[in-house]
Amino acid sequence: MEEKYEGIWLNIEEDNSSRVVHESYRKKLDRLEVIYQRADGCYLAYSFRKQRDPQWRLPVWCPENEKAILPTFESAREYLSSYAASNT
Repeated sequence: MEEKYEGIWLNIEEDNSSRVVHESYRKKLDRLEVIYQRADGCYLAYSFRKQRDPQWRLPVWCPENEKAILPTFESAREYLSSYAASNT
């Protein structure tokens, strides 16, 4: 757990079978976009929003989309762009 962009970041890929290969914070939208690369070479694309949790003083970054497994890094970036465009 760590503070990231004024929110609490909990690593959602807890089994350490994947690594972060891209992270982008959209300040105007207060949205965090993260792409993980899995051990099998596929990519996971997540969009996060802050949510209040009574347990913590800071909000917690929570995924707002379902798990999306994509074959290439570029397809993961396109997915996040499309997701952001349809959810703003």
